[in-house]
Amino acid sequence: MTGDKELFSELEEKDLKMHIKMGDDGKYRVTDVGTITFQREHATPLILKNVMHVPRLTKKLVSIAMLEDRGYDVSFSKGKAFLRHISMGQVKKIGIQVQNLYKIEVEDCVSLSSKVEKMLSRDVDELWHK
Repeated sequence: MTGDKELFSELEEKDLKMHIKMGDDGKYRVTDVGTITFQREHATPLILKNVMHVPRLTKKLVSIAMLEDRGYDVSFSKGKAFLRHISMGQVKKIGIQVQNLYKIEVEDCVSLSSKVEKMLSRDVDELWHK
C-alpha cells in the first residue's frame, strides 16, 4: 500500500469500506486499488497488482498477511527480514531493520519469486512428460 497516487500505472476507484490502523492508532482509509509497474534497468518490469492506495500514508508498506496468503513465510531475526516459500523451501534475506521499520529490497523478493516460479513450472513439465 502507498499514499503516492503517481506510482500507479492502473488505478480503479473502489470504496472498499476499509481502513488501515497504524501503530499511532490512526485510521487511514483505502480509496483505490491498482497496479504499480516498476521499470528495471536489466530485467523485465516488476508488476505489483492489487496495491491499495491510502492517501494519507507517507510510507510504502507491504502486507505480511498477503505474502502468507501467497505461500510465503516471513520471519524477522536479529535485524534481518527473511522470506521463505513454504512448499519449495527457498529462503532469501529480503531486508534489514532501519530504526523501528524493516527496509525491504524489492529485487530480492522478485528473485526468490522467480526461482520458485521456475521450479514449479519445471515440476509441472516433468509431470506432463512422464
